[in-house]
Amino acid sequence: MYCENCGAKIPSGANFCEECGAKIDYADGLTEESTPKGGTSKSFGILEPDVFDNSDWKSKWLAAAQKASGLELGIILTDVSTLSRDLNCSALQLKELIANYIDAAHQRDVHYYLLDVAENSVQNADGTDVQSVVDLLKTVCDVARPKYLFILGNEEVVAVASWDNQASDDDYDVLADLPYVTLDTTSPWEGQKYNFGQVLRVGRLPSFDGERLDEFETYFGNAIRGIGRIDEVRPFGLSALVWKDASQSQYAGIASENVYTSPELSLDNVDEELPSDANLLYFNLHGRDSAKFWYGQEGMTYPETFAPGMLENLTGPYFLGVEACYGARYTEGLTPETSVLLSAMLHGCLAFLGSSKIAFGPCVAPGNCADIMIGTYVKKLANGESAGDAYCAAMKDLMNDENPDDLTIKTLAEFSLYGDPSARMGKNKSKSVLAKAFGGVAKGLRVPMPDVRRAVKSMQIDASSKAVQAFQRKLSTNMKAFSTGFNIMDYMQGVEPNYFQVGSKNLFQASYTKTIGKFTQIAKVYFDDNGKIKKTLLSK
Repeated sequence: MYCENCGAKIPSGANFCEECGAKIDYADGLTEESTPKGGTSKSFGILEPDVFDNSDWKSKWLAAAQKASGLELGIILTDVSTLSRDLNCSALQLKELIANYIDAAHQRDVHYYLLDVAENSVQNADGTDVQSVVDLLKTVCDVARPKYLFILGNEEVVAVASWDNQASDDDYDVLADLPYVTLDTTSPWEGQKYNFGQVLRVGRLPSFDGERLDEFETYFGNAIRGIGRIDEVRPFGLSALVWKDASQSQYAGIASENVYTSPELSLDNVDEELPSDANLLYFNLHGRDSAKFWYGQEGMTYPETFAPGMLENLTGPYFLGVEACYGARYTEGLTPETSVLLSAMLHGCLAFLGSSKIAFGPCVAPGNCADIMIGTYVKKLANGESAGDAYCAAMKDLMNDENPDDLTIKTLAEFSLYGDPSARMGKNKSKSVLAKAFGGVAKGLRVPMPDVRRAVKSMQIDASSKAVQAFQRKLSTNMKAFSTGFNIMDYMQGVEPNYFQVGSKNLFQASYTKTIGKFTQIAKVYFDDNGKIKKTLLSK
């Protein structure tokens, strides 16, 4: 039995909670006899709800994995006491909500179990600690490796990792849930060896300041009704005009028609073209760290194109991927009125992939960085894969270069998945199962991805260096090298670049930064020591 006020365990026969002092009123029906263990009326998957709150949890968790053989196993992770306080509800009410969802997921053969970080001593004075949560997950996964990890709550409930940004742009740091995917908190720019072959499919449902339990519950109701029940893919794609060619190459993987562009569409008319029954949304627009809008671009014009409230017009469940800078903003007090992500989670979106910081991509195909992440994600969703599998496939495609550069690593770090990672559209009714076993224990699907074995930080160099001089000579004699569907040199006219060496290999970078009104745009031109241009990326 648990205290309704703070969620702490209540010893048998106690009249007051030992943690918060609240009176236990058995007359209201809160008794050990009338309340099932764990304080809910629902079952938690295959085992009892307190599988992780028991001295014998290892054998129980192992039994869960064995009983789920051929099915999908997952963990719902949160801090029950903190999240219930933020939602202005009791711990019992929150656990009841989670139990209802676990029962519904069970019906589609996804077996979730609740792991309360507050019950496992991973808090300090500042709340949850990423390293402590990762250590807890390692312990759990060493016994039985789940496929999915569904995190509930914002950064104050379950911490988000923050790394110093080692790519040469305007971001001071990068926020990420990547440590929960890889169970490794080391900065990805350091060159450590990831075990990408055994990653968790991680998604987070963010909460927001002032949110009520009934608002938080909206996502779960939509997920119960929508996951696995979309029989026809109805896509919608919208791109800044400057990225039309690059966007079309990605959008062609899910649609036969062309992607819409902005400024052709803007806040004034985008709702006229966005079908109310669209269920797979692709956006390649601009975003800013201090604005709720997503923007288009034509030349040096950036029209407001998409706002959070526009998602309220969609009638059914949908999935969304966005390449925009700060496209997945939700931290530091944002609300559904100021964050497209938070609005989406309230209005039918089942899974959302986006970036926490400045993202980059090319103007024309082939895709790179953000194009790869979102392009692969929406294509895999359209083929019936779960959002978590689509996210992992996107990381695999992104890291398919044996020598990734600094912005490739940043892209890996900054894009995270939101919503239940087990959510799928339903076009492909077959389910991917726990396919790899070690010692009889299911360990999760294998996703082969190359290890990041070397540091890829960018270090500023002098313009007089041999490589830079070679680049400048090539540039002055061959402006066609910048033919990317957008005249970058005209756009950056008068801007003196900064030069960087990227990692220890033969790769260099010219970085151009230009501010036009409220917009700052960055162009990155990569070249080798002979001055040959390898690729050009623009900030989104």
